[in-house]
Amino acid sequence: MMRSGTIQVDGGTLETGWWGPGPADAPTIVLLHEGLGSVALWRDVPERLAAATGWGVFAYSRFGYGQSDTTRLPRPMSYMHDEARAVLPQVLQAAGIERAVLVGHSDGGSIAAIYAGTVSPITHRPHAVMTGEKLPGTYPHIVMAG
Repeated sequence: MMRSGTIQVDGGTLETGWWGPGPADAPTIVLLHEGLGSVALWRDVPERLAAATGWGVFAYSRFGYGQSDTTRLPRPMSYMHDEARAVLPQVLQAAGIERAVLVGHSDGGSIAAIYAGTVSPITHRPHAVMTGEKLPGTYPHIVMAG
């Protein structure tokens, strides 16, 4: 069952969803959505991941998506790098996540890979970067990075 909520990051409000145990009780799988996605994009995937792993699963909608606050448009060319280097660390801190595995779809995969390669002080396991347009359902193209 999803626990809906919000966190305050960078002066705005982001929509969040939690499944399974909280970050104090288990590592957390952090889901990073695609370019037009949101928390709702993940459908039953987070619940299934939490049940299969016993870990917590956390998803959030980036600014301008889902029920999160709006953002200024157009986005800068450095958008995904900014999300990985500046916003994602604030999200993890605001959510109290200290042990994380990042799972990203499309743009979220790029953000996960950038974070893993440049920031990543709290992620000690491989990051799964999903590519292709098969979410949710089967994942024929999964690349392990990190």
